[in-house]
Formats: sequence, C-alpha cells, structure tokens
Amino acid sequence: MRTVRPDEALALWDGFPVDRQPRPIVLMGFAIGPGGGPTVEDKTVVLRNAPVVSDVDMPSWLLEALQPAYPEQQQSDPVQVRSVRRVYPEFRTDRGHRPLPAYRVEFKGTMFRPGHAPNPKLEGRGYPAMLALDPRVEATTWWPPGLDSSYRGGLRHLPPAVLVDGERTIRAMVTGSPPAYTDVRVSAVLESRTAVLLVIDHAPHPGVEVIPLAAVGRLVIASLSTPLGARVLLQADGIPIEVLPG
Repeated sequence: MRTVRPDEALALWDGFPVDRQPRPIVLMGFAIGPGGGPTVEDKTVVLRNAPVVSDVDMPSWLLEALQPAYPEQQQSDPVQVRSVRRVYPEFRTDRGHRPLPAYRVEFKGTMFRPGHAPNPKLEGRGYPAMLALDPRVEATTWWPPGLDSSYRGGLRHLPPAVLVDGERTIRAMVTGSPPAYTDVRVSAVLESRTAVLLVIDHAPHPGVEVIPLAAVGRLVIASLSTPLGARVLLQADGIPIEVLPG
C-alpha cells in the first residue's frame, strides 16, 4: 500500500462538517468497559470468515452485516446466533467516551472444532459477543470516504491527547523507542479549517547504531496557530487522536 503523505492525509478530512451542531461523532470504532467487545468491523477476525445464520428475531441489516467479508474464503460451518439485545456500551470517540445505543449479538458453539485450536488455551472457547452500532447513531457519525474504516481504532493503548493553553497547545503520547536511544518530537504541525495533523519524528541520538525493539510511551508537545476547536486532531495517515480538555 502506498504511503500517504501528511498533506494528503490532512486533505482526507477536508469534508468534515466542522461547523455542524451538534458536532458529528468521530467514532474510534470499539467499545470499552462492561458490555464492551469487538464490533462488526472485526467480524473477519472474530468469526474467521464463517457465514452466520439465525433463528432468533433480529434486524435483517444486522444479519447481513455479520456475513463474511470474503465469501470466496468462507468456512463451511456456519455460526449460529444465540441472542440479540439492545445495549448502551461506551464507545471511544475523538472527544472522549460516550454511551451509544447498539445491538449485542451472542453466538452458539465454539470457535474451533475439537483438536483444531491453534493452541491448547483456545480449546473449547466460544465466540465473543459482537456489537453493532444502531444505524440511527451511525447516521450522526462522520468518517473520510478515502480512509479505511479499520483505522477507526485510533491509538487504542495510549491515553488521549490533552489540550492546554486555551486549546493552542497539545500534549500527546506516542509509541517510540526508549529515551536513551531516540529523540521523539513533533517536527511539523499541518493545519486546515477542519483538521490538524501532527508529524512525529523519531531521530536516533548521535552514536546510536542499534535500537532495541522495546516500545514505550513518549510525550510530545505541539503548538497550534489557532485553538483546536471542533477540528479533528490526526496522527500519521490521517488517523484521529482522542483529545480531552486540560
């Protein structure tokens, strides 16, 4: 896949309706906390491209959404739906966590036939429940047409960026090698009317020839020409970063 230049990544968000009230939801694509779990975007990993069948009452669009993304590679054994119910888990967005209406789908059976699990710990394990956002909420979200929706996970394992100094300064955590080996900094800040993109530079210290594979959280700081406001904060390739007020 071709690497997207920072200016191209920023341009992906040119259509974001920054002035709309209420502000569109930039969904980070997964739920957290009690009742959380994978979403329908994760169906290929969870269901391993198996077809889904159901005898329980469920919306037709939901059953269709659970079908294999790659039918030509689907497994022969279908996965049976056990139950479907409405829930309100917390979803991560680019402006914090918020409860949103969704459907929780639970499945019958085990992920692997006896003796076919890739390791003993997975023997007999059932399919995890999956979540599908209510279509009425999906209509209030926004995502760039040119950006793969699989990137809606954002920075899953790092804390959100923090806005300070009247939303003109950003303090963010990124993943990098230990401080003894590299200098990690924001080398450029690209701004548009709808988004801000941080270009992060990882520069080895003088004399460092071998950098260990270990990765740690590194704090970076960036200054904006104008307050962030309703604009979307982005990392490389145009993937949004969650931000919170300081």
